[in-house]
Amino acid sequence: MTVLAEKPPGTDQNGGRRMRRPITRKNTLGVLAKAVGLVIFSWLFVWPLAMLIFGAFKSSPLAKNQRWTLSGFEKVFSDPDTYSALGATMLYSVAITVASMAVAIFFATVTTRMNVMFRRLITPVMVILVAMPTVLYALSWAMLGAGESGLINRFLDSIGLDALAAAFNTRSWFGLIMVTVFKAAALAYLIILGAFRNQNAALEEAARISGASRTRAFFGIELPALLPALMAASLFVFVKGLEAFETPAVLGLPAGITVYATHIFDYLRGGYEADYPAASASSLVIVLILAVLVIMQLKLTGGGKSYTSVGGRSKDTSLRDPGKWKWAVVAAMLLYFLVALVLPVFQVVLSAFQPYLGSAELSTANIQQLLNTPNVMKALETTIIVAVVGGLLTVVLAFVVSFAFVRMKGLLGRYIQLASWVPAAMPGLVLGLAFLWSVLTTPGGRSLYGTVWILVVGLAVATVPLATRTIEGALAQIGVDMEEAARISGDTFLRAIGTVTVRLMTPSLIAAWFLVAITMSGILDVPVLLGSTSTEMISTISFGYHNSGETVLASALYVIFTGVMAALALAATIVVVIIRALVRRALRRNAARLESNTPSVLREGASK
Repeated sequence: MTVLAEKPPGTDQNGGRRMRRPITRKNTLGVLAKAVGLVIFSWLFVWPLAMLIFGAFKSSPLAKNQRWTLSGFEKVFSDPDTYSALGATMLYSVAITVASMAVAIFFATVTTRMNVMFRRLITPVMVILVAMPTVLYALSWAMLGAGESGLINRFLDSIGLDALAAAFNTRSWFGLIMVTVFKAAALAYLIILGAFRNQNAALEEAARISGASRTRAFFGIELPALLPALMAASLFVFVKGLEAFETPAVLGLPAGITVYATHIFDYLRGGYEADYPAASASSLVIVLILAVLVIMQLKLTGGGKSYTSVGGRSKDTSLRDPGKWKWAVVAAMLLYFLVALVLPVFQVVLSAFQPYLGSAELSTANIQQLLNTPNVMKALETTIIVAVVGGLLTVVLAFVVSFAFVRMKGLLGRYIQLASWVPAAMPGLVLGLAFLWSVLTTPGGRSLYGTVWILVVGLAVATVPLATRTIEGALAQIGVDMEEAARISGDTFLRAIGTVTVRLMTPSLIAAWFLVAITMSGILDVPVLLGSTSTEMISTISFGYHNSGETVLASALYVIFTGVMAALALAATIVVVIIRALVRRALRRNAARLESNTPSVLREGASK
C-alpha cells in the first residue's frame, strides 16, 4: 500500500518551496497608491459621517474654542416640531412612493407591452424630467399655480371653472405631492424599465394557456415576478422623499408645511445664529432611518444588480394592441407629457421674458438686468465651474467605485462600494452639514471654506451614487478578458484600463458627466451650507429671488444657464467627434504602414 506523505506548508506540487513574489519597487508603489487612495476615499465618504456624529456633541464647527454639549439632543427630543416634521415626512414619502410607482408601472407597461402611438416618446420625456434641476422644476410649478397670476389658474378661469381656478394652488400639500410625483415617477420608471424589458414573455403565454385573462396574467403572474425590482425602486423613491428639500422649501414653506429636511434647515437658518448641535443631532435621526432603508435597497438589488428574467420582451413583435383602451392610453400619455413637462418648461421660458408674473408684455429686460448684475454673473461662473469640474470629479470617483464593485473581490472592493453609498443615506442638507464639519476639523481644511473648491468636492460626493448607477451597467458589459489581453501585450494596469475600458465606455462616461453636471446646477441643499456670499450658485440665487417675490428673475437666470450649458455640450460633442475621427484616421494610417512594412512572403502566408 502506498502512503502519501502530507506536504509541508509552503511547498509546491513537487515538494519544493513555493517561490514568493519578490518585493519590487513596482509592487511597493502599487500598495502605496492603494493606501493613499483608500485614505482619500475614506476622507470623502466616511469621515463626514463620523464628523456629523462628533458634531452632535460639539458647540459649533466654526468656533475655535469648541466645547462638549448635549444641548442639541435635549432641544431636538424636547421639541414637538421634531415629531410633527418626522410624521409629515413619513406621510409625504409614502404618498409619493405609492403614486410614483403606479405612474412608473403604467408607463413601463405601455413602453414594453403596448403597440400605441407616441410610446417611443416616453423614455426621452422621463430622462428630461429626471435631468431638470429640482429647484427650477419647483419654481415653475410655484408660478403655474400662483393664484390669480398662475397660468393654470387663468386657463381654468377662462373656461368657466371659476371655483376650481380659485382653489388650485401648488403651495399646498396637494401641489407638493403632485410636483414631487412627476419627477419621482420618472426616476422610478427608468429604474424598473430594464426589468420590464427583459421579463420572459413565456410567463404571460403560460398564464394565457392556463385560461387566465391578460389582466389576471399581468397582475397575478408578471408583476409578482418583478417584485424585487419594484421593491428596490419603491425604496429608492421613499428614500428620496425622506431626503427632499428643494421642492418642500419652494412649495411647502410658504404654505406652512414643514418636512424633516426643512426642519433641520430651520435650525441652521431660522434664528439669529445657527444651532449646529441641534441640526447635527436631528440629522442623526434621519441618517439612521435612511441607513436602514439603503441597506435594504442594496440587499434587494444585490448591490446594484437588476432582478430580471431574460426572455427577449423588448422586441416589437411582443407588443399587443390594447383594443378599446387604445385611445384612452394615448390620451393619458399626452396629458401627462403636457402637464409634467411641457407646461413647466413653457412657464419658465415665458416668465423669463415677462416684467412680472402674468404680464401680457414680453421683453428681454430680465436677462439684460441679470447680465449686468455682478453677483449673478459670478454665480453663473461658479455654477459652470462646479458643473464642469465637479462633474468630471464625480465621474472619476464613480468609475473607481464601479470598477471596485465589478472587478475587485474581497474586503477592499466591498468597502469602497458601501462607503460610496454613505451620501445616499444622508439628505443633501445633512451631507452639507457633515462635510462642513469634516472640512473644518481637517488640518488646513479651513482654507477651503468660502472657496469654490469646497462646493466642487461636496457636490461630487453628493452625486457619486447617481453617477455610479449610470456607469456600473456599462462597465459590467465590458469583459475583463479585454483588459487582460492588453496586459499580456505589455500594457500596465492603468494603461490597460485607459486604452481599453475607458475608451469603450466613453459614451457612457460623457452621458454620466452631462447628467451629473445638470443635477449639480439644480441642487440647493448642499450649496446653501457650503457656499458663501462670494461662491453663490444659481440655485441659491434663484431661491433668494423666489423668496423675495422676483420669480421671473429666477426663470431668466435658468434660461441663461441652460443656453450656456447647451453651448458647452455642443462644443464637447464636436470635440469628441473630432477626436474619434482623428483616432480612426491614425489607426488606419498605422495599419497601412504596418502592411507596407510587412514582407510580401509573410503577407502571402497570412492570406493562406
